[in-house]
Amino acid sequence: MVASALVLTTVGSGFHSSSNYNGINNVAKAAETTDGQLWKNVRDALKEANIIDNTANETVGVTYNLNNGGEHSITGTANLDKLSTSNNSTVNTDSVNTVDITRVNPNGKTIDANEAWKKLTDKLKEKNIVKNGDTVTIHSKDENDPPISAKVGSDYNGNKRFMLNQRDITKITITK
Repeated sequence: MVASALVLTTVGSGFHSSSNYNGINNVAKAAETTDGQLWKNVRDALKEANIIDNTANETVGVTYNLNNGGEHSITGTANLDKLSTSNNSTVNTDSVNTVDITRVNPNGKTIDANEAWKKLTDKLKEKNIVKNGDTVTIHSKDENDPPISAKVGSDYNGNKRFMLNQRDITKITITK
């Protein structure tokens, strides 16, 4: 019986290299999707974490990095499944750096900050938008609220039982 080992390393170019015991290298490109699907995946993660209600009164803006070093944003009303502003350009799923949320007549629902962060990062990780080691921060417009921030993959318990007003959450940042 021959055993083989698989080693994955991330290279700064966004490519992953794997080698087996024979020294054969395989290079695979980072996961890609369209800008519209990327927006929908982020919107769905926000909904599942109870950060948004998925209504016409909420707007979700997703800013992501381009391969040439620039940035691009795509914005849409949270209740849409397809955006007319999408040009269906191909983007890396892990290129998101900021999510902006605006609300008109927001509700007064409160959510557990710790649970919201965990659920959000789990859902973003499922869609390859974040990976272990990335820092995800939930920002509130209420100056009395602490930033809800930790590294993905860590056992986050920093704000256990701290309740955030959903309407105060205005931004999510992702630092690679």
